[in-house]
Amino acid sequence: ARVGGMNEREERLYWRSIIRPIPRISSPAAEAGTQFHAWAERFIMADVDIACIVGGAEGNGNTRVAESRSSMRKPAWAERQIVVNMPQLGTIINGKLDAVFFGGLNEKDQSKQYTIVDWKTGKKPRKKEEIQEKLVQLDMYRLLLSAMEGVPLDAIDACLYYLSEPVEGNRQLNAADKTEEEILAELSYGIPKQSDND
Repeated sequence: ARVGGMNEREERLYWRSIIRPIPRISSPAAEAGTQFHAWAERFIMADVDIACIVGGAEGNGNTRVAESRSSMRKPAWAERQIVVNMPQLGTIINGKLDAVFFGGLNEKDQSKQYTIVDWKTGKKPRKKEEIQEKLVQLDMYRLLLSAMEGVPLDAIDACLYYLSEPVEGNRQLNAADKTEEEILAELSYGIPKQSDND
């Protein structure tokens, strides 16, 4: 979100959302997404009772996280809020990373230090333009993590993981290896929205 051009009330709401993000619109999908992300954080950081994986609709998403290749990887952290000043864009960017693991998507690629995984509880996009729109969020996350950790952008992989997909091989959408210049050009058109509703 951009700070410039806001009135006093909007700016106050913006800064509060950085400290404690609150969904703007409450919906069953947003609530389910929030509950899922809390569970995933405990699971990734090994603080969850494995028995809670079994069960109803929420259990279905939980089971899919447990089945994912990411569940076998060493986590760096989960549900991390990041705020970075981006002078190149003339703004401060706020983002929340669902999960970050050590190493790359391809475990044999030693050049990768981190992989960002963004869990998605909504429907996986099918159209090329919808997919590209979703992947902009990952590009932003790669840039934020690079700035926060002081690692080269090309040492960071990222993917969206759609829990709604029944077949494990169809759940993941990988970010392209874009350069900082490409990502900054993309973000100059606007910062992507973040939501637990998708």
